Amino acid sequence: MRVTTAEEMRNLDRETIEVLGIPGIVLMENAARGVVSVIYSKVKGNSAVIVCGKGNNGGDGLAVARNLYNLGYDVEVVLTAEIEELKGDAKINAEVLSKLPVPIHVVKSESQLIEVYSLLKNADFIVDAIFGTGLQRPAEGFYKSLIEVINKSGKTVVAVDIPSGLFSDTGEIIGTHVTAEITVTFGFPKIAHIMPPACNYVGELYVVDISIPEDIPFILGPERYLLTLDEVAFTYPERDVMSHKYTFGHVAVVGGSAGKTGAPVMAAEGALRAGAGLSTVIVPASLNPIFETKLTEVMSIPVPDTSKGHFGIEAIERVSKIIAEGKFSAVVVGPGLGNEPETFEFAREFIRNCKKPMVIDADGINALAESPEILKAKTQEVIITPHIGEFSRLSGLSKEEILRAPHEVASEFAKEYGVTVVLKSGRTVVATPEGKTYINVIGNPGMATAGTGDVLSGVIGALLGMGVEAEDAAKFGVFLHSLAGDLAAEELTQEALKACDIIDFLPGAIKRVKEREVNPIRHSLPFVTHLREIVGA
Repeated sequence: MRVTTAEEMRNLDRETIEVLGIPGIVLMENAARGVVSVIYSKVKGNSAVIVCGKGNNGGDGLAVARNLYNLGYDVEVVLTAEIEELKGDAKINAEVLSKLPVPIHVVKSESQLIEVYSLLKNADFIVDAIFGTGLQRPAEGFYKSLIEVINKSGKTVVAVDIPSGLFSDTGEIIGTHVTAEITVTFGFPKIAHIMPPACNYVGELYVVDISIPEDIPFILGPERYLLTLDEVAFTYPERDVMSHKYTFGHVAVVGGSAGKTGAPVMAAEGALRAGAGLSTVIVPASLNPIFETKLTEVMSIPVPDTSKGHFGIEAIERVSKIIAEGKFSAVVVGPGLGNEPETFEFAREFIRNCKKPMVIDADGINALAESPEILKAKTQEVIITPHIGEFSRLSGLSKEEILRAPHEVASEFAKEYGVTVVLKSGRTVVATPEGKTYINVIGNPGMATAGTGDVLSGVIGALLGMGVEAEDAAKFGVFLHSLAGDLAAEELTQEALKACDIIDFLPGAIKRVKEREVNPIRHSLPFVTHLREIVGA
């Protein structure tokens, strides 16, 4: 499912109205009925105050008020303009509502907010329809105070399209905004609905199909998607009865250093759990006895190391030869590699010369910070899996710049350097060289623990090794890893979750993905759909 900006939604609305000929007031009515459907099924109480601005978002709210009244709710409306000041479909809905016994309180000054507060305190819930996705500046003056009154009321708030005061095109918080328990948006999710910190104030998100076809030509901006099971369900290769272990790929994990032997182990075992036929760690020779003790199904190959137990320049030729002559179908480089200067030199030279599909993680990424142009010369598929700090070092951007628009900066880097970027955070972004971005909304804070990124690199490496294209391997790897994390947290709690638990719960995640029947036709979804249902997890 697409994730849109305010401008993109305006273009879609216009195309639907002008090209398809669906009147705007029909779209507004569909939107209102979607909001009412959610209220009817999810919100307790029978009395509501609908707070409406003077634009189309307010028009949606006025239509919501009428539909709630028709269902028998006790409804009152706070309107921030005279009916005569409204325009278009919003004015039509106001005029219709004014003929029904629904009180409309016109409130235009801060001196009237005491009255508003009294109305809100006596209601069971509030519908916020002040500002929609077109807001371009922070709420000020009267509107700022009105939003503060709503928040102070202590009542359940249902936001129409977006909580008033949030900017739809960013996850940033810029000024005072409504805090909602439920948000009902129209057509497609917007960036603010799913990117933190803004998404923390959206509450439960529902998406309403208001009759905008998804196959209207996207004359719009970048291809930006919610990462859903529909996007990944057909990625897993089918297994032929005559398959053997090499059929499903052999993943080499190049990593490990003194004090960091666990990282490559988790990557290698994650690869096996994700379906790789074989998995081998290539490790510093002095540490190999540790790996021989740790590992059962995973093989190990020792190579020359430094006196500190790190990869050094002497290992370049040996490791390159092992990879070139071995039956490896994908390489993961970086888990536990360490940050010694000589190790970084090894990593850069190895990455430059490696001819296999590759996942670069952790210190493999840090090693490239001095010379990211190495990535531009790669002809094989490359996936990098940085967290925010690693991506900051690699890209030269500050963490603040990255967090302001992670989907945009990841996309720009992917296009410039010709690699697939998996930018890890609470909202991991997958960005492709072709300009597509996918935003992941599953997973949980319990996964913010040592080693989970190593497991992810192994999972993605396994998919690459099976012959899955980089874009699909990254998408599916992120989704599968997050789903396993959710299943683990559900049974073990987020607090007790550790990286190896994700490996243990990968089989359950794979089973859930393979068993779910996925209909790729968006309009097979219900009229109103919860975000979790859309994601399919």
